[in-house]
Amino acid sequence: MDDVPDPNRVLLVNTTPALLTPRFVSLCLGVTLYFLGLNMTLSVLPLFVEGELGGTNTQVGIAVSSFGLAAACVRPLIGPLGDRQGRRRLIAVGATTAGLATVLTAFATSIPMVVSFRALAGLGEAAVFVGAASAAQDLASDERRGEAASYFSLAIYSSLFLGPPFGEWLAGATSTSTAWLVAGLLAIAAAFSGMFAPGRPEVAPPRPETRHLLHRSALRPGLVLFLGLLGYSGFLAFVALHARSVGIDNTGTVFTVFAVVVIFLRVVAAKLPDRFGPVTTSRISLGAGFIGLAVLAVWDQPAGVYIGAAVLAVAQSFLFPALFALVVDQAPDAERSHAISTLSMFFDLAFGIGGPLIGAISDVINRSVAFGFCSALALTTMLSCHRILGDRPVATSIRQIGPRSRR
Repeated sequence: MDDVPDPNRVLLVNTTPALLTPRFVSLCLGVTLYFLGLNMTLSVLPLFVEGELGGTNTQVGIAVSSFGLAAACVRPLIGPLGDRQGRRRLIAVGATTAGLATVLTAFATSIPMVVSFRALAGLGEAAVFVGAASAAQDLASDERRGEAASYFSLAIYSSLFLGPPFGEWLAGATSTSTAWLVAGLLAIAAAFSGMFAPGRPEVAPPRPETRHLLHRSALRPGLVLFLGLLGYSGFLAFVALHARSVGIDNTGTVFTVFAVVVIFLRVVAAKLPDRFGPVTTSRISLGAGFIGLAVLAVWDQPAGVYIGAAVLAVAQSFLFPALFALVVDQAPDAERSHAISTLSMFFDLAFGIGGPLIGAISDVINRSVAFGFCSALALTTMLSCHRILGDRPVATSIRQIGPRSRR
């Protein structure tokens, strides 16, 4: 009788689909290669514009921001294209375009030429990011959206660990032209990662009754993302110059510290956005951004730069995954790329505005005041985050109820 199963007994089985499949891992590794080339330019571009071309802080900001502004202009168009044509083509064409534009930057002899080539690279990056980020979500189950976004973002931050120090070393050991050439070739080589992404769907997704340029589900999260990233964009644009001004010779080590913190948190706390929900996670991130930028503003020493970068890294570890998962949850499957492209457009706008903003304040007053302004903005956004996003239940509590509905 002991062998007879009890009909009232509930057998608990882990039915959560695997996330780290060979296809998902291969996609992320390919994207890592692309961002390695892209992030090599973070330490090379500001020093190249200011040192070799004689640019001002504002011109450095414009050169950096042209990449994001160009990407923002095409994001709304690329998203629907990815939904109907598949993610694979976006990754392949985008990586090739961005890589070729980076190679051409090696031959730039003026700031307008640099701005033009960086804008072209931004157009390619818009396609790569939307295609790859959508593909990563396609390969993840509903209950692991935030975790998938965290792991996928490791492709960006693991390359941030290696890219800037390697780019700065290569430029110093050889020339800035060599650094641009190697960065571009790495991006081009990453085009192969598109083969791991879903191709064109066999059945075209239904067209929405009304097509809006921006996806509605991404507008509020996008606003929080934009405000939260303004300071971070200024950090990326000017930390190399700021670090050198306080006595740090190898400025790439600041990026390394930043990346190590992000990678650690993205691995050990990848499920935090799913567990705490988007509002709480966003407020934690914005609070860390406020503190990190304040440290950069008031502690004008090498230790202050490293500690400020480490605290700011806490902010960047969770803000995008939380808001990204929120947008994906709200958007129908057939409109996923459209929603992601709208959210990432706010990301681009932050980088397009943050660099010139901090550059202009730095030229008029100084860089510490610029960082302080962004710190105050992060605090204001943290305090108003709940009002902007509204009441959002914790993600895991929703997903435990059952499958999410589709509009």
